Amino acid sequence: MNETTDTHGSTEEPNGGLRHRASFSQTGTTDSTSGAEGSNTQAPSTKNGSEDVRTIRVLRPVYSQSAFDTLYEHTMPEEKTVKDHVHHTWRKRCACSSECFKAFLLQLFPFVGIMRQYKFPLWLISDIVAGITVGIMNLPQGMAYALVSGLPSIHGLYASFFPPLVYFFFGSSRHISIASAAVASLLVGSFVDKQTANWTPSTPLLNNSTDNTSLENEMTCNVDTTDYQECVDFKINLVVALTLLAGCWQLLQGILRLGFITNYLSDPLVSGFTTGAACHVFSSQIKHVFGVSVKTVPSPFKLISFYIQFFPALPQTNLTALIMSAICILTLVLIKECINARFKSKMKVPIPAELLVVIGGTLVCYFVKLDEVYDLVVVGDIPTGIPHPSIPPAKYFGEVVLDSLVVAIVAFSINLSMAKILAKPHGYTIDANQELVAYGLSNVVGGFFTAFASGASMSRSCVQESAGGKTQVASIIASGFILIVILAAGPLFKTLPRCVLASIIIVALKGMFLQVKDLKRLWRISKFDFAIWIVTFLGVVILNVDYGLMIGVGFSLLTVVFRTQWPYTCLYGRVPHSDIYRDSNIYKAVEEIPGIKIFHFESSLYYANAEHFRSKLYAATGCDPGLLKAKQMKSKEKREALEKERQKEEKKRQKAEKRTGGGVSNGAMIGQSKEVLTLEIEDIRPDDKVATEGVVHGEPPPQPDIHHIIIDCSAITFIDAVGIKVLKQVLSEYKEVNIQVVLAHCRAQLSDMLHKNGFIEDHGRDVVCLMVHDAVLMALADDLDLLKKLEDDTLITSHSPEIEMAEESTNDMEDTRM
Repeated sequence: MNETTDTHGSTEEPNGGLRHRASFSQTGTTDSTSGAEGSNTQAPSTKNGSEDVRTIRVLRPVYSQSAFDTLYEHTMPEEKTVKDHVHHTWRKRCACSSECFKAFLLQLFPFVGIMRQYKFPLWLISDIVAGITVGIMNLPQGMAYALVSGLPSIHGLYASFFPPLVYFFFGSSRHISIASAAVASLLVGSFVDKQTANWTPSTPLLNNSTDNTSLENEMTCNVDTTDYQECVDFKINLVVALTLLAGCWQLLQGILRLGFITNYLSDPLVSGFTTGAACHVFSSQIKHVFGVSVKTVPSPFKLISFYIQFFPALPQTNLTALIMSAICILTLVLIKECINARFKSKMKVPIPAELLVVIGGTLVCYFVKLDEVYDLVVVGDIPTGIPHPSIPPAKYFGEVVLDSLVVAIVAFSINLSMAKILAKPHGYTIDANQELVAYGLSNVVGGFFTAFASGASMSRSCVQESAGGKTQVASIIASGFILIVILAAGPLFKTLPRCVLASIIIVALKGMFLQVKDLKRLWRISKFDFAIWIVTFLGVVILNVDYGLMIGVGFSLLTVVFRTQWPYTCLYGRVPHSDIYRDSNIYKAVEEIPGIKIFHFESSLYYANAEHFRSKLYAATGCDPGLLKAKQMKSKEKREALEKERQKEEKKRQKAEKRTGGGVSNGAMIGQSKEVLTLEIEDIRPDDKVATEGVVHGEPPPQPDIHHIIIDCSAITFIDAVGIKVLKQVLSEYKEVNIQVVLAHCRAQLSDMLHKNGFIEDHGRDVVCLMVHDAVLMALADDLDLLKKLEDDTLITSHSPEIEMAEESTNDMEDTRM
C-alpha cells in the first residue's frame, strides 16, 4: 500500500513575473519504482528492505549570476578609503560610554562575572577540596620543575604561588592550574644551559689551604649547579629577565588582540613538539635517577651528545639513588594507575602520591643520613619568607629577546589548548586575547619575585576538575597551601633527595609520551598532519627544542602551500534522475553529459596554483586550446597550399587550351584532371588524414568533441589578480577554438572580484551561472533533443516564464471547458 502526500505552491515574483512551482512527495513502498510528475526513479533500498523515497520538483527559471543579482537586488559592499576605515575603526573602539566602560571592566576582570554566578557554599566546599589537592601536587612538582629550569627548588614554589594569584583576577578559564609546567620549564632550562656554557666567575675561587692559591678552571656553571652562589645568581638574573620579557610579549599581544597567532601552531605540531620536549626532560632527569654526573655542551645535537656520555658513565651509578628512584617510581605508578585510576569514581580526592614519596624520601634520607654516608645528592637549604621584588640588570634583557618570544608563544599555545579542552564540557568559552593578558601579567608579577615562566599542567588541571573544582577559587586555596610551605615548612625538605624529584618528573611525563598514539589517528585522517608531527618531533629530539620548534612551524606552513598549490581536481558527472553533480572518480554511477565537461577545482585560485589550475583543466577536459588551435592552423595552411596548387594547375590547363586553340580532347582533359588530383593527394602525408578528408569531402577543420566547459567554483573561496588573469586567458583561448567556458556556483567574494575586474563586461552576462545545473541547461539551449531528454530525466526543469504562462493559460482553458 502506498501512502503519498503532495503539496503544490506557486509564488509570483514582483519583478519579472517569474513563478516557482514546487511539489514534494514522500512514498513508503516496497515497489522498485516511484514517480514524480511523470518521471520514473529507481528507489533506494534500506537495510531492512523497506524504501523511503522523497522527491522534490522545482520549476524555476535558469539563472545566470548577473540575472540573479539583478532580480534579487544584490548590493556590493561599500568601498571605504583607508582614512574612512581607520576613522571608523578607532571611533568604534575608542567610543566611551558607561555601558562600554562597564563591558571593558568585565572583560578585563573576568572573575567579577564568575563570582556573580558563584553558588555559595556548595561551590566553596568543592573548590577548597580541589585547591588543597592541587596545592599538595604543586609542592613536589614545583620543586622538581625548578631543577629542570636550572634554579633552586624554592623558585618552583614561587612559581606555584604568585602566577595563580594573578591569573585568578584576569584569567577566563575556571579549571586550568597555572604554576610550574614541564614544557615551559624545559624551554627556560634549555636557555639557561645555553647561556651558562661560556660563563666565567668574576673572582677566582680560593681554596682553604694556607697559601690561598686560586683554583683556576675548577668552577663550573651549568643548569644543575647549585653550589656556587655566583653562578646561581647569574642563572636567576637570566631566568627573571626571560620571564619578565615573556610576560611583556604576552601582554603586548593581548593588548593588540593577537590571540589568533596560536592558530599557526596546529595540534599535531604542538603534540609532536611536547612529545619531543618530554624526551629532553626525561634525559635531564635520568642522570639523577642513576646518580651519575654527565656534562654536555649545548649544541644542535645535545640529546645525542648526552647519551654518548651517559652510557659510559653507568658503571659509576650510585646504587642508593637508583634503588630509591626505583622505589619512588614503583610507588607512584601503583598509586596512580592501580588505585587512583581504578577507583576514581569512588574517591572524591585522589591519593597524593607525589607528596607521599617526597615526605617518605625526606624522612628516610634525614634519619639514615644517606647524603653523608652514600653521597646522595639532596635539595639543600631552602630559604623561608617572601622574596623582595627585584629587576635584573638591563644587560640581561638583550640576551633573552628571541628566547622569551618563543617561551611566550609556545607556553600560551599549550595553555590555551588545555583551557579550551576543559571549558568545553562545562559550557563556557575562552577569550584568547584575555588569556594573553592573564598569562602576561602572571609572568610579569612572577618574574618580579624570581619565579620562572609558568604554564598550565594537564595533570594538575585534570585533578582540579575531577576533584570538584568549580572556579579559580581552587587556585587561591592551592596558593595558600604553598604560602604556608614558603613561610614555614620549606627548611623541612632540606634533605629531600634529588632522585625523588627526578622520579616524580619522569612519572609525570607519561601523558606526554602517550601522545605517540596520535600518530595512528593522524595517518588515517591526514598524511600532512602525520608528517608535521614526525618532522617536529624529530627536529626537537635530534637538534634541540628551539631549532625543532622553528623547523616544525616552517614545515607546517610549507604544508599549507603544498595543499593549496597542488589541490585536488576532478570532473563532475550528473547523478541520474537529478540535478546533482558529483566527482566521477568517487561516484561511478554518475553520467557525463555529451559535449560538456564539468571541471571541479578544490582550492582557492591564486598566484601559486594558477598554472596548476590551467594545466589540470586542459588535462581533465582532454582539450588543450593551444594545441587544438595549432592543429587547426596547420590544417588551414595545408588547405590553402592545396588550393594554390589547384589554382596553379588550373592556370596551366587554361594556357594549354589556348595554345591548342581549345582542341583538347576529352580524354586528355580527363587524364590531366587525374594527374592534378593525384598530385594533390601525393603531396599530403599520411598523418594529415583529417586535413585530407576535409579537402576531399569539403568538411571544416578538426573540432573537439565538446562545445562547453563548466568550471565549478564552489570550492574557490579566494581569488587574486593572477587567478582572474588566468580565468580570462582560459576563456579567451577556448573561445578561439569555439568552446564556451562558463563559471558556476561562484561565492560572493569571487563574484565581487569578477565584477571589479570587468570580467562580466568583457565576456558577457551568461559566462557566470548561479548553479552547475543552470550552466548545463544553458549550454544545451541549442541541442533541443538532448535538453528535452535531460529535462524528462531531471527533477528540475528549465522553463522560461513565457512557457510557464502559456501552460497556465492552457490549464485554465481546459478547466473552463470542463
